[in-house]
Amino acid sequence: MGPLDVTSRTSSRAPRSTPTRAAKLTTALAVAVSSVAACGGEPDFWQAYAEIVAEEDVRGQDGLTRIRHHLESGDPAVRAVAVRALGRMEDPSHLGDLGPFLADMDPAVRAAAAAATAQSVLGRDPAPALSMLSARIGEERDPTALGGLATSLGRLAVEGDQRGVVAAGLTTVGDQLQATPGDGDSSHVAGDRLAGLLGLARGIEAFARGGAGLGEGPGAAEGPGSARLAEVTRTLASIRVPAEEGTATEEGTATGDGTAAGAETAARIRRLAVAVLVHARQMSAEDALRALADLDPGVRRVAVAGAGAATGADAGPGTGQADETSTGQANEASAGQANEASASPMSAGPGFRAAVRAGLADLDASVRVEALRAFDRGLRGSEGCAPLLRAFADPDPHVAAQAITLVAQPCPDANAQREALLAIVREVDRTEGEWRRPSRALHSLAAVAPAEAAPFTARLARHSSPFARAWAARAATLAVQPELLRTLAEDPDPNVRTAALEGLGALEGEAARSVYAAQLGDADPLLVMTAVRLLTAYAPETVPVAALLDALARFTATGRETVRDVRLALLEGIGAAGGYRQADVEPYLADFDPLVAARAAALFGAADDAPGTAPSQPTEHLHPPLTPAPRLDAARLRELDRSVVVLRMAGLGEVVIALRPRLAATNADRFARLADAGYFNGLTFHRVEPNFVIQGGSPHANEYAGDGPYSRDEISSQPHWRGTVGLSTRGRDTGDAQIFVNLVDNVRLDFNYTIYGEVVEGMDVVDAVQEGAVIEEARVERR
Repeated sequence: MGPLDVTSRTSSRAPRSTPTRAAKLTTALAVAVSSVAACGGEPDFWQAYAEIVAEEDVRGQDGLTRIRHHLESGDPAVRAVAVRALGRMEDPSHLGDLGPFLADMDPAVRAAAAAATAQSVLGRDPAPALSMLSARIGEERDPTALGGLATSLGRLAVEGDQRGVVAAGLTTVGDQLQATPGDGDSSHVAGDRLAGLLGLARGIEAFARGGAGLGEGPGAAEGPGSARLAEVTRTLASIRVPAEEGTATEEGTATGDGTAAGAETAARIRRLAVAVLVHARQMSAEDALRALADLDPGVRRVAVAGAGAATGADAGPGTGQADETSTGQANEASAGQANEASASPMSAGPGFRAAVRAGLADLDASVRVEALRAFDRGLRGSEGCAPLLRAFADPDPHVAAQAITLVAQPCPDANAQREALLAIVREVDRTEGEWRRPSRALHSLAAVAPAEAAPFTARLARHSSPFARAWAARAATLAVQPELLRTLAEDPDPNVRTAALEGLGALEGEAARSVYAAQLGDADPLLVMTAVRLLTAYAPETVPVAALLDALARFTATGRETVRDVRLALLEGIGAAGGYRQADVEPYLADFDPLVAARAAALFGAADDAPGTAPSQPTEHLHPPLTPAPRLDAARLRELDRSVVVLRMAGLGEVVIALRPRLAATNADRFARLADAGYFNGLTFHRVEPNFVIQGGSPHANEYAGDGPYSRDEISSQPHWRGTVGLSTRGRDTGDAQIFVNLVDNVRLDFNYTIYGEVVEGMDVVDAVQEGAVIEEARVERR
């Protein structure tokens, strides 16, 4: 396949128009919705959309009458959201309804149908969707629809011979996009073509990330076209659209394909393609040099991340618990490492060293973060820690923090390592002052020189910030200071107590049982879950069952769906401890949460006074009926579409988040309602993962405390580009109003996490957010 020459088909005299902010990041579906709504059909669209949302929110429990009615709409924007609604049911039985829309007269509807087809088989046999999508590729000619088909095909969880079918389909899409004709003034065609190529890149990236190799060699997909997929990818990695030919607009963006907007699309294609080459171990020296010289920092970041990426994948925003859900959602493991290009590392030869050194000197902080990680993985053993120690003085706090974290392992020059850490640790102040650098440095010092760290832990434990005191507990664990941990186990902040309990569990185990048990009366779910886990880890038969039952009754009395995790943990603890009677768990047999009821039923049959032991009921496919979201009418949806939420961050500035109800109506509405009510005022961003996300909006500043009822996911084709705002979850349909902001393009989160907003001003403020940053005020503005 030859080079894809996008710019040669672009006229510098193309008609120019100022794009909306939504058009910069949205999918083909959202583009269709906004374009039709702007052409005089807005009232009809919003009314139809409100009816679709109402049935979609309860997952068809009240029937799909209105959704099916709107599938026949003459408005392609309405058809698109109705088709998407069927896909959001994640039910293969709807594939027959979706099939005709793969041939709809409107290309954006066809793209929406492709996405819905793939979403319908999430976590299930992909064969029916694979057959439908691959068959359509040979008939499709529109670039946007081809891109949608490629994205949807590549994300299917295929195995064995199915991989060859996907590889052939993706290669065919590449051929068709290469052959797409232009015309005399081809800005529109070239723009569609760029969108198609972006969809192709997304599909290939998802395919490679799913474990499929490219080209020849072990793990490569088999079948027609598979040997050429690496060639297609290299072609995508070379796409350029010169931004300097565009004209600046009032939004600071240029228009047309030879513009900043077109150049950003091309850069995203290159980032994805480079990530694919890394995943598939197809990164040649030429590929690496080209990527490292790219003007786009995102391309350089992905290349450097690939140079030292560890095998594995990052999970999404949410809990640190590993929990594969029934929907096939990504595991919720800890994240933050080279998430754009996690793969086996490149060979640690001269090219690897050159890539890492170039990254360490890069002007972009995100590239330097990845270079530090790459150095730590591949060069630290042979070259020592000098580059890490030098990075302590980096002007970007995230780069410095990454370096400090990485020296929590011994260095060849132990004296230099200790002195560098001590110089920062000595900044610890008893009540005020900056705590982030010294806290992290103390933790690393405790890991390599616990005796030298010990004198400082008590000082940090008296700091006014609970985040600092939690770091003190972690450092005290490494410094083997159980008495300090027992003191911190009485801290007024539950997160500090949680960290102290974890430390006591590591140092004292069963000897600290009374400390664990004392936490069962607390209202913080994470703290109680930690206490239950530690209690049942040692001689579970001695666990105070009465205290577990009391805690279960207390959390149940709140009537909140969002306490499911702690209630399940308490039931597990009760089962492990034994010594309970059927009457103790009988009230939960008809619980409002079917997952809780199923676990209670299993315990009921195993109670001391039960005639026999009943097997556990399967719960992996249970989808509890959630509290419906407030009904949204056309006027409210229209209002949300013109609204922003402004976060005023203490000491940093303001972040302006444009709401995207077209992507996620109920979650955008909830975010706006809570902001209007002052819910977020004074809350923090408790999780900051450089080159991944920031996450916050929890009343308890942890993963397990949020607002009232769960909200349903509203999955769309919108990619998790940098600046998009999403809903943190702990599995499917478990949103509790905690938010996350993508710091980089996080396409591994696509199709699993809801996006309902986009940062349109203040991304520099987002980049400056550190652990514990405070939201002074959240307000809604109508624009």
